[in-house]
Amino acid sequence: MSAMADHARPRILFIDAYDSFSNNIISLLRTELDVDVTVIKIDEPIRDFISFLKPFEAVVAGPGPGHPKNPGDVGWFNELWELKSRDLIPVLGICLGFQSLVLAFGGKVEELAEPRHGILKRIRTNGRSMFKGLHDISAVQYHSLHASIGDSPEGNVARGTDWVSFSKSRQMCPGLRPLAWNLQVDNPSMSDTPPSKNPRAVLMAVAHAGRPFFGVQFHPESVCSNANARKVISGWWMIAQSWNQSHRRQVSSPMPVPMVAEREVVRSSSPFDQKSPSTVRGLTSSRPTRSPINFEKENLDETGIASGGPIISTTDQNEKNGSYPLPRTTKELTKVQVVSQSLGTAHITVPDICETLKIQNGEVILLDSELHQRPAVGTCSILGMIEPTSLKLEYNIGTNQVRHVQNGHITAVDLQPHEGTIFSYLKSFMKQHKAEGGNSEIPFWGGLMGYVTYEACLETIDIPSSRQSKTPDLSFVFVERSIVFDHRRQRLHVQSIKANDWDWIYRTVSSLQEFRSAAQRPAFSTSFPTRLSLPNEHVYKSQIRDCQTFLRQGESYELCLTTQCTVQTPRSLSPWSLYLRLREHNSAPFAAYLRLGPLTLLSSSPERFLSWSRPAVLKHPKASKPTTVHGLGSVAAGFHQKTSICQFRPIKGTVSRKPKDPTAQPVDLAQATAILSTDKERAENLMIVDLIRHDLHGVVGSGNVHVRKLMVVEAYATLYQLVTVIEGTLHINDDEDEDGDDDGQKDEDPLVGLPQKRLPHHFDSNHHHHHHSNNNSNNSNNNKTGIDVLAASLPPGSMTGAPKRRSCALLQKLEHGRNRGVYSGVVGYLDAGGGGDFSIVIRSAFRWDPDSESSSTSSSLPTSTTATSPPSRDQDKSSAPHASSEGRKHEHDGQSSTGWQGGERGDDGRAVELAAQPWVIGAGGAVTCLSTEDGEWEEMRAKMSSTMGVFGGTGWEQ
Repeated sequence: MSAMADHARPRILFIDAYDSFSNNIISLLRTELDVDVTVIKIDEPIRDFISFLKPFEAVVAGPGPGHPKNPGDVGWFNELWELKSRDLIPVLGICLGFQSLVLAFGGKVEELAEPRHGILKRIRTNGRSMFKGLHDISAVQYHSLHASIGDSPEGNVARGTDWVSFSKSRQMCPGLRPLAWNLQVDNPSMSDTPPSKNPRAVLMAVAHAGRPFFGVQFHPESVCSNANARKVISGWWMIAQSWNQSHRRQVSSPMPVPMVAEREVVRSSSPFDQKSPSTVRGLTSSRPTRSPINFEKENLDETGIASGGPIISTTDQNEKNGSYPLPRTTKELTKVQVVSQSLGTAHITVPDICETLKIQNGEVILLDSELHQRPAVGTCSILGMIEPTSLKLEYNIGTNQVRHVQNGHITAVDLQPHEGTIFSYLKSFMKQHKAEGGNSEIPFWGGLMGYVTYEACLETIDIPSSRQSKTPDLSFVFVERSIVFDHRRQRLHVQSIKANDWDWIYRTVSSLQEFRSAAQRPAFSTSFPTRLSLPNEHVYKSQIRDCQTFLRQGESYELCLTTQCTVQTPRSLSPWSLYLRLREHNSAPFAAYLRLGPLTLLSSSPERFLSWSRPAVLKHPKASKPTTVHGLGSVAAGFHQKTSICQFRPIKGTVSRKPKDPTAQPVDLAQATAILSTDKERAENLMIVDLIRHDLHGVVGSGNVHVRKLMVVEAYATLYQLVTVIEGTLHINDDEDEDGDDDGQKDEDPLVGLPQKRLPHHFDSNHHHHHHSNNNSNNSNNNKTGIDVLAASLPPGSMTGAPKRRSCALLQKLEHGRNRGVYSGVVGYLDAGGGGDFSIVIRSAFRWDPDSESSSTSSSLPTSTTATSPPSRDQDKSSAPHASSEGRKHEHDGQSSTGWQGGERGDDGRAVELAAQPWVIGAGGAVTCLSTEDGEWEEMRAKMSSTMGVFGGTGWEQ
């Protein structure tokens, strides 16, 4: 306990009401105030709450969904307001916490006629208390409810009456004093919009007259709130410290043992259970028992706390949400060599490569950026070669095993030794399958390529799914041979991480070298018959209304509603021909063609979900004393610190290039920019930006997240989109490389280390030897990688809304439990060099192949072998034959069948046999309180039509 008494920095307790912006507030507290922040949920089981508060100098009651009158939505907030004089502690309520404070001391909380979600407004303050010297405040608001303590000041302020007289307590709430208001006179409506229906003055901040309780309705942490809004936090903290000193409040050392209680969650009267995941989400399982309350991990053994209590996350430099210990077993890791040769591209295209090598009709993964290249995105296309010997990793939600499929055999691997989740297993797997020596300019050397369905994403936040299909919810293949097309430099790289694989490289390069020019491809026929099932307009608009009802009630800020159509095509129509048409019709920087196991995916996605760079070494001398590094604190001498840049590129805000009036000119960039500058469009984007900042802060830590590009309009083939770029710096303490001089990457260096075999003079090559090293740092607090960020950020916020978990639960009900499948999920790769890149599956069509499905659970595996750790590269992985099962049954809620498009017979008059499974096309949009039913319906149609056009028409004319 002595270590706790000498703790250098003050502690603040943050009570999280399951909001998707909490980590942004925590980061603001840490960076602005230089404090340690301990986080609990509103329903944490704490036996003695008053004693629990003793180690803290102040409390922040955070924002969240729901209503402050609902005990299940505010939990411990209510206990704060009941504290007696000797137990008082300074408290700041934000948004929901503010409303709870007002309600507790006699105020009212009512619905706004026009909710404010992601809306930037000017705040009028009295310049006193925590607003001392702060008058020019612009802050983002996320609320559909507003608090009231009596008459408002707007009319008097407008007439020039003294503002101070309206900063006094009101008769309705004598204990509360107003500090700030949002006045209509300060925020006039645009000339082309009707006047607001909201009160002319909306209360924005209060202080209690006799207790150290304060509250603000706005969000100072939002990326669009100005600097003065953030300074309010510092103003409050100064008052809190002064109150503690004047009242001689004693801050004690933590005593966690008597505070731990059996878990008795405060039940919500909301129809949506908001109970938190049982452990830190994403990389830890919801099944194991929770860890005990503990303030300092290093004192765990001294406290002797029994397991079974809640987790309290402390966001300091060495402990951030999202990390997890790697398996405790120590293995010798082998970094395999990357061998490659490069050649000029001449006139060869990505489809030419596939067709020359005759791989387009078998299993293959193509990440294709050729037809829509942009700076920093879409500069490379990647072709992953899948062979019978390639190892596939398949997972179904709700199971405890990952299946290794290879050579027609299956091995079931238990996930429990790997923290119980598939993402912790993938991290372990990639740690044991590293490569080095590749060209640093090439993003992919080899590694895992595949997809994660939306349902598998939901599992990371403990949202149950009704999906019963036997097709994998997550599937990756370990790609050892690949071809990367560097469009910027016009170079092809044929590469392998297989041992002694030069013969394959020579053969592949020779085949591509012999390519001269592509023969003219036959024109794509658009006269083939299709059978469509389209969304029903009445049903979809009804769902939009239901969304807005939840938004007005405060259950969510934004709901990303989706629907789907299905298209049956002739069995003879090849998926490859459809993909070629899609890439021409709707070119995109993150297009993809996958044939992996039972899945065929045709994607023209414009949206990167997440990418992260290979860890780059920051050289530090092998000093004889510890070194202090930002984000890591004090680290041992001679360590090798690396950083990885994680990037998100959310797209929210859409304008079709094609105007509603067919006689009008196409929409140009200036017109699109004007449309996308409205409050509605910017609010849609801002809510997801703040949500992603929250997800990133939870892993990379406070002060390491930056918005590089905010709401910029980008042009695509059929649409304009509003795009933001958010980056986070992941600090990695890596002590694996004993010499510390090589990060495993090489700039392009022709003819290095080549075997004694003559190569064509225009080829470049990289070839390095195996490097063996031992890793004994599995329990490092800085062992996070991009996979931790991936797991902590799923499902993609641009496909859910915010707050994420509550929104996903609402969407499950709004969409009647319909499974989205791979749509709304992600597709991409985990590079053996340490990087990764994933796009969101939108503007896509996918189909499951019923006669090649994987079995869904371990119980259906025929005499499978169970393993407990990822096999090494040379380990035998075979066991039992691959099982097959029935195809997935598609669900179509709210859809209208439009019958045949293009006739029921082919051009020769013969009846056409349809494929057994239809193509599924998903589309939707973010519903906010500013949305209109017609606008959302048209946006969804525009997105869906961008893909449906590949099948010979949209079908909407029916």
